[in-house]
Amino acid sequence: ENIVKLAAPADKIIVLAPSVLEIINGLGAMELVVEVDNWSVMMAEPLAEGFEGVGDSYGLNIEKIAELDPDILITITGGPEDDYQKVRELGIEIYRVIDIKGIEGVYDEIANISKIIGFEDKGKELVSELKKGVDEIYNQIKDLSDEDKPRVFYEVWNDPLFSAGADTFINDLIEKSGGVNIVAEDNLTGWPEYSLEKLIEKNPDIIIAPMSLAADPTVIMDDERFSSIDAVTSGKVYVIPDNPISRPNQNLIKALQMLSKAIHPEIFDELAH
Repeated sequence: ENIVKLAAPADKIIVLAPSVLEIINGLGAMELVVEVDNWSVMMAEPLAEGFEGVGDSYGLNIEKIAELDPDILITITGGPEDDYQKVRELGIEIYRVIDIKGIEGVYDEIANISKIIGFEDKGKELVSELKKGVDEIYNQIKDLSDEDKPRVFYEVWNDPLFSAGADTFINDLIEKSGGVNIVAEDNLTGWPEYSLEKLIEKNPDIIIAPMSLAADPTVIMDDERFSSIDAVTSGKVYVIPDNPISRPNQNLIKALQMLSKAIHPEIFDELAH
């Protein structure tokens, strides 16, 4: 259940996910944040500077949360259920950002969060700007025939191979950039394991990976398992920073710009390597 009951917009919030912290920042509401998650502090996330952290997906510092007395704790799916219950018993609301399946889901979550903190006008403005940016890219490729859409493999993990299925945020980004996700073609959903044999058989035109998996394209290009794949032989392997491609928030526009340049350099000027 994800129903939040607040007498007034929240003006003291704890944020337990870096993707959500970036939404709060995009709304211009960082002054409402009283604490963040340990991971953001540990990874020296720029927005977490000055915070100490009140826990992570394994456990929360209930005493510290009680002391801070926020109106609401905003987190994502999963996490320490027992501790969440203790937070509720303190009279603190919890809002969870569900597993976002696509770009529309990002618009919805920005709207929801902006409503919770009383920044609705700014939320509408942020969504409107984002839609405009997405449409500018999508309008360039929406009339392409299927034959003109390169087939893409997004590599989530290297050994064994994992990828992004049809109902994921990443699949939506690939489609909006004018590509076809070969894993979605197979009607696979979520984050499935994908066999090397299948990958060789499907022979994608392009391989894309996050930087956390491959520091640069040569990591994949030099992998002997992939030597016969068109994407490798034609040098169409691209590495994209993790933040915009794996965090569903307004920064997705950066991921879309990079993907569209990689997938359709003939339409979108400079290449994104």
